[in-house]
Amino acid sequence: MADKKEYVYDVEEYSQDVRHYKITSNVKLTDEEVESVYMECNSDNLAEFVDWSDKRFSDDEFDKIKISGVFKGTEYGDDCQVDITGEFEEE
Repeated sequence: MADKKEYVYDVEEYSQDVRHYKITSNVKLTDEEVESVYMECNSDNLAEFVDWSDKRFSDDEFDKIKISGVFKGTEYGDDCQVDITGEFEEE
């Protein structure tokens, strides 16, 4: 027990967490457009995060686009796995 060696154990806990977002828009969005805004849900107008280079909308129409989002929360995985590595004492 007088051993001064230090033992380090790495513990990794993992599960499949699911984060929920709700995006609302007054125009139909492409999959890419939704992907470009969902992580910015704390912004007032998410339209500024979309690359509108496809020119689907005129300047007048563009000014009327409103996109909002809310982070609805995280559903934590219920099948948590634990992996511990290190040099263990024999039982």
